[in-house]
Amino acid sequence: QSTADGKVDPLAQLDLENILVEVFLPQKKNNTDTVLIDSKKQQPAQEDQDDKAIIFTEINKAEPIKLLDLPGVTNKRTRDVIDYAANHFYNAFPEMFSPSQKCRAPHLNLDNLRDALFASEVITREKVGSGGELVKWMGKKNDELKEVYANEDGIDGDGKKVSENALKKAKKHDFYLGLESTWLYK
Repeated sequence: QSTADGKVDPLAQLDLENILVEVFLPQKKNNTDTVLIDSKKQQPAQEDQDDKAIIFTEINKAEPIKLLDLPGVTNKRTRDVIDYAANHFYNAFPEMFSPSQKCRAPHLNLDNLRDALFASEVITREKVGSGGELVKWMGKKNDELKEVYANEDGIDGDGKKVSENALKKAKKHDFYLGLESTWLYK
């Protein structure tokens, strides 16, 4: 992405998959927390262990920031259009959305949907001017997928077979966007 003055934005060049975050707690004097603890020496206090467990849990629960949400990557209007459409489908089909970013078909994750809409550049490719226009475009894509999956063989746009349970749930809720992602690029 380029800035208004034509320079390349350094934030857009970051490899977000390879960023490491380390958290260091202040060390207390006479810290006995080592890999090899002499059984005759005093064990670390239970409260120290609890603090470490809390920090470990928090770090491992952290989810990476989506490119769309990084400052300077896109303008507010694009983010608002994507947010409007993604939230529309999230509210219209809550049973088809999962809090897990590693959800399986036919489910979608709200943040992953937002990121996929941004990464596919659908806003510029389809000349979408508002959140309502993006909702209409996505609704049309959902209808197209409904026709594709109307037959019982369950073959997706990449020629792969979709699971029978995923297809049943998509048909039950009339929501097919989570079965595949090829609709983003057609």
